[in-house]
Amino acid sequence: MDTSFTLVNANILTLDPHKPIADSVTIKDGKIFSLSVKEPGVKTINLNGATVLPGLTDSHYHIKNTGKRLEMINLKGISDTKKIRDLVEERASSLPQGSWVQGFGWDQTLFSQGQFPSSDVLDSLDISNPVFLTRIDGHSAWVNEKALKISNFPTDVPSGGDVINSCILIDNAMSPVRQSIPKEMSSDLVRWSRASAERTVSLGVTGVHDAWTDRISLDALIDMEESNQLPHRVYSMLASSDTNLLEEYFNKGGYESGLISVRSAKAFIDGALGSRGAALFEPYSDDHNNCGLVLISPEEFKSLATSCYKNNFQLNVHAIGDRGNSLVIDTYSDVLGGPNDRRWRIEHAQMVRTQDIQRFKDFSLVPSMQPSHCTSDMRWMDDRIGTHRSHRISRWQSFIDMGLKIPGGSDCPIEDGNPLLEYYAAVTRKDRAGLPEGGWQPQEKVSRMNALRMFTTWAAYGAFSESRRGIIAPGFDADLTVLSNDITSCDEMEIIGTEVMMTVVGGKEVYNAL
Repeated sequence: MDTSFTLVNANILTLDPHKPIADSVTIKDGKIFSLSVKEPGVKTINLNGATVLPGLTDSHYHIKNTGKRLEMINLKGISDTKKIRDLVEERASSLPQGSWVQGFGWDQTLFSQGQFPSSDVLDSLDISNPVFLTRIDGHSAWVNEKALKISNFPTDVPSGGDVINSCILIDNAMSPVRQSIPKEMSSDLVRWSRASAERTVSLGVTGVHDAWTDRISLDALIDMEESNQLPHRVYSMLASSDTNLLEEYFNKGGYESGLISVRSAKAFIDGALGSRGAALFEPYSDDHNNCGLVLISPEEFKSLATSCYKNNFQLNVHAIGDRGNSLVIDTYSDVLGGPNDRRWRIEHAQMVRTQDIQRFKDFSLVPSMQPSHCTSDMRWMDDRIGTHRSHRISRWQSFIDMGLKIPGGSDCPIEDGNPLLEYYAAVTRKDRAGLPEGGWQPQEKVSRMNALRMFTTWAAYGAFSESRRGIIAPGFDADLTVLSNDITSCDEMEIIGTEVMMTVVGGKEVYNAL
């Protein structure tokens, strides 16, 4: 099928330092053919002044969970536990007796007292269904007594977990209940992945780094690509808990197709600040007996890192707290030994001490960060960790000053998944209402061009694809995002209202609102 066309009358920002501005873009056979010469007979698309960017990439995304949660009860932004109770009761009435009621997105910091709910909120409902509701950050679950009974929840809380109010399961404590939920089928994964992909390309995203790909998810994605149902690129981080899956792809030397790349693994060191599971050096300022959780033993983590190193796999580890980040760097530095081009990543790198930023540099580590986590969490951050530590949160400019590249993402469905909201957060450190004035911890705000690099050139670097993606240049993959505004120069509040006009992946128009 011929995918040749030329985009004209556009504001084309190539991010190529050798040719930052182009007159036109001609695409041929899935590649950028020319930035000035129009191929004879090729269709011309007049963009009427719209802005063309290298295809935006979400460097920390969850394909399965994004699609799955479109079918779950959405609890985001709800401040009344009675409203949550009513939604659970309503959903239970539409399900067969005993079927699981699942939801996501609750946040106790929005509740009137700002505290975790008590067990009676769900247990007093007259339903026969087990209930499993994940918190906004995915690191805790609110369950009812029925769910605990079905799972034969152990008397001893699993290591790396905690239970609060007999109904809130923190991090590893979720595992016994989660394992009792009926297993996902391959048909579920295809349905969820399709729904996720359709939404993703409509937001101008041409590729995602899937931050926890289990076997059934990977098989579904490969099937989708082979049947021409996968519209965007996927850089897969294999689930490190599935040792058989890892070993299989270690032995294969990874996997590379037109749209899917497998050469990395994902693990977790700690939880999240919102549920006080992130590992800290000092106790939480609003919970003086709690320094968070470490979710993996040093021996297990060292073994995983060593295996990834021997098999030339990138290792990407979730770390939120300052101690969590330091622990990851300790193991990384032992295995890597010094400067290198392994590009091992720390996912989130949300709370980092200055001395550890230097260690990122020393061992060539990559901070993979999601700007909206900062603006979502800033309203309670000073209370949670104290003003003396708030400067350690989301240190984007500090990393950039050290010469480090930051792949930008959203952690969707934890956050919205809209790259324009992530871009806005990076350059303003404000919420969508434009507050606080001047931005929260404004010393870490990022320039507009560097924020754009987070979702283009630096995202490509984080996936070893900078030689073919991340800029608009002849010979590069024809992955493009077309926007109604020039987000590098418009008023900052106009960034939020910018519309996606077209999304192009490999020369194919996978979304078109022109």
